Amino acid sequence: MPPTRQSGKQQSSTAGTGFGSSSSSLKSSSKFTSLIQSLKGKSITKTKLRDTVFNRLLDDAVETPEEGKYYFFDYDPKFKSVLKEWDQFPLIKVLEVKGNIYLGANLHYIKSNARLSAINNKKYPAETLHYYIPKNADDIFFEVSEEDIQVLSQLPLEKFHRNK
Repeated sequence: MPPTRQSGKQQSSTAGTGFGSSSSSLKSSSKFTSLIQSLKGKSITKTKLRDTVFNRLLDDAVETPEEGKYYFFDYDPKFKSVLKEWDQFPLIKVLEVKGNIYLGANLHYIKSNARLSAINNKKYPAETLHYYIPKNADDIFFEVSEEDIQVLSQLPLEKFHRNK
C-alpha cells in the first residue's frame, strides 16, 4: 500500500509528544518534570500519584496559607453531609483570607484542558470558588510554586465525593 500524504487540510497529530510550546505550556523548571518523565508509558494509581506529590511538596508545608498563592492539601469539610459535591484533595489559589477561613479557587472544578488558561489569565469560574476552614485540613497546606502549578494542574489529583 502506498504511503498517504497530507494535503495540508489535515492537521498533524501531536499527541504524546509533550505538552506543547505555547506560553501556556508546562514549565520545564518544575520539580515535577522528572516525575512526569518517569511516569510516561507507566500505570500508576491516583492514590500513589497523590502520595508522591505530597512527598515532593513536604518541604513546602505551611500552617497558614497566604493570599495569592497556590496550595494542595487533604480536606475534610465540616458540612460534607449537606454538600452536593466536594473535593478531598483541593488544588487552590487562595483569593481571600477572612479571619480563619480561606476563599479559594479549586482548579479541580475546571476541566483539565482549561486549567492552564485559568491559571495564565488569573480568571476562575464561580463554580471553583469555595471556602476552606484550616482545621479541616489538619492545618497543613502544601504550597505549590508558580513553576509547579502548571504541571500539578494537569495531574489527576482530585478525589470528588458526591452526596445523593
